[in-house]
Amino acid sequence: MNATIAENEAIYDRLWMEVPLVPHQSWPIWSDLQAELGQGERALELGGGTLPRVPVSGGFFVDLSRPALGKLGAEGGNVVRAGGPLPFCDAAFQVVCAFEVLEHIVDDEQTMAEIARVLRPGGAFLFSVPVDPGLYTDFDTVCGHVRRYDAETMRQQLAKHGLVIERWTTQRNNFGKLTGAMVGGALRALRYFPRLTVRVKRKAVMNQLQQRYVWRTDPISASHSDGGLIAIARRK
Repeated sequence: MNATIAENEAIYDRLWMEVPLVPHQSWPIWSDLQAELGQGERALELGGGTLPRVPVSGGFFVDLSRPALGKLGAEGGNVVRAGGPLPFCDAAFQVVCAFEVLEHIVDDEQTMAEIARVLRPGGAFLFSVPVDPGLYTDFDTVCGHVRRYDAETMRQQLAKHGLVIERWTTQRNNFGKLTGAMVGGALRALRYFPRLTVRVKRKAVMNQLQQRYVWRTDPISASHSDGGLIAIARRK
């Protein structure tokens, strides 16, 4: 395994050991996600750690973090430790979620194809990613990001797999080069102070929980101004 990837996994394992499960109803995306889930419909979340957006009990979760999977399984989640091809049959889910995940995956093309495969026609893919390659800084490197997406290119990439973005909104993730280098350096130093790292992560989560989404349908390249894209795509 690549040393950087292994180090990144170790950091997230330490985080998920200390960060408790956040109730799915707390997330601002919940009302939109709930509208996609009928009685008995199945939902899958990829790489959510202890921050699940789908209901844990009865939900399906794929992750590489054993601490996260342990917590999810203890609360009734169906958990699988896996990377690469998803261990589910075609059209198995009405909803798939991947928040802050795709930017960590080298072969994101395969992952998009797999998401499309396990989604039913008419199903929803809810996700978030950092956007604007020009904003890539040391902050992204420290976080384990392989890339920042060009939003329009990503829209086309998803559409190629039958995933059509219906609406989108943004979150702030747009450090300049100097600020990104400073924040990246600070995060790198925090690795030696696990308790402080957890406090910083909890603060970041609280900020996310307080967001309120205003959905948009104009050209998705406008998301670059804020640097973070949140979107809902439909499986055709």
